[in-house]
Amino acid sequence: MLFRKQVMYGAAATLTTLFGSVALSERPGEAPRSRGRGTIRFENRQTQSKVNFILNNGTTDDKPIIDSTLGGVALFDFDNDGYLDIFFTNGARIPGLVKENESFYNRLYRNNHDGTFTDVSQHAGLKGEGYSMGVAAADFDNDGWTDLYVTGVNRNVLYHNNGDGTFTDITERAGVSGRDANGKKRWSVGAAWVDYDNDGYLDLFVVNYLDWSPENSKVCGKEGKRLSCSPALYHGLPNYLFRNNHDGTFTDASAETGIAGQIGKGMSAAVADYNDDGFIDIFVANDNERNFLFRNANGRTFTEVGVEATVGYNQDGLPVSSMGVDFRDLNNDGKIDVVVSAIGDSAELLYNTTKNDNHWILIDAIGVKSNRDGIGTRIKITGESGLVQYNHVTTAGSFASSSDKRVHFGLGADKRIKEIELRWPSGTVQVLRNVKADQLLKITESDK
Repeated sequence: MLFRKQVMYGAAATLTTLFGSVALSERPGEAPRSRGRGTIRFENRQTQSKVNFILNNGTTDDKPIIDSTLGGVALFDFDNDGYLDIFFTNGARIPGLVKENESFYNRLYRNNHDGTFTDVSQHAGLKGEGYSMGVAAADFDNDGWTDLYVTGVNRNVLYHNNGDGTFTDITERAGVSGRDANGKKRWSVGAAWVDYDNDGYLDLFVVNYLDWSPENSKVCGKEGKRLSCSPALYHGLPNYLFRNNHDGTFTDASAETGIAGQIGKGMSAAVADYNDDGFIDIFVANDNERNFLFRNANGRTFTEVGVEATVGYNQDGLPVSSMGVDFRDLNNDGKIDVVVSAIGDSAELLYNTTKNDNHWILIDAIGVKSNRDGIGTRIKITGESGLVQYNHVTTAGSFASSSDKRVHFGLGADKRIKEIELRWPSGTVQVLRNVKADQLLKITESDK
């Protein structure tokens, strides 16, 4: 289902289903060879990549509903060497929800710069705990190193990047464990980093799904032919919004901002300034319930306007099983690679081998007054042909996954860009003119 006004969800551009997740890699492409649209082609290079990850959902004969809702993928440069690394979430033994052996470990693969990757999960301290679901990557403390937040059924974990190839679990100190006021862990699936109050530090939005536990798990279907039960058999949950305190800790702002007042069955979230008021809004894909669009009111509170904005239901006024989500302008041709995680099967590394001689630009926004990742920055480009395109910086999207934060624009036949305009979360507007195409362009926020 596609919504105008930049809202899209379902198995579409980000290609996600219940049975796996994808993350998008925005890659400076090789010199293409023929003009025109042609056939889009992908080549799976999993074997030669040495990425040997297989998603293990630990399923049992009773088919508990958790076994069909993992697992996320993150593409991010954890060691700042200029190449994207890959992180996969993984399951655990059911019903104990413990990663009993390495087949259940979450995995971090370091990019070797030659098309191959090395598993550095244990050295990095990222093998994980509990039954993991999704992942969100961003530099939450503005120290120049990308951190990870991993969601799950019984554990949510915030990993701080130490800058030396290792990560530290700071969940409890940071106050983002995902437990409610009674100490009960809510089942979280997706998450998104977003500077909702434009204070220069990234806040954390966590998408919660169903009130499930091993004790209340439903069984559906005849013995020997069990099926995963419908989410309609479980109560939904409110989502979390954690405000960044600028000192490595967070405050639960869910109630004061109005986020906690909406009960859904959330799978994923995406962020963008849909009404162009300078504050980032949040879209939540709910499973078999109406979707939420949280409109940001000047960085203080949110109002849920999904129905009014006609994105709560489908065209027939019915809720659908929304899972993956993207939230952006839909005009943005180019050679984008994809990493796919699929339950019970090897991950796929799909390299875009489409042959054409179209042009592109990849923009890496670095905040100064804004958050260092530049998340929330709105970018407008005008090609030499007059083609105008918009996009924004985000890592959120797909299903419970985290994509490359660099912003890709396909330019068609344009070899130069007439103008690039960046509107940073701080309010700073920055303009570059007469920019050459076919390059990775780092733009640091002006401090004027």
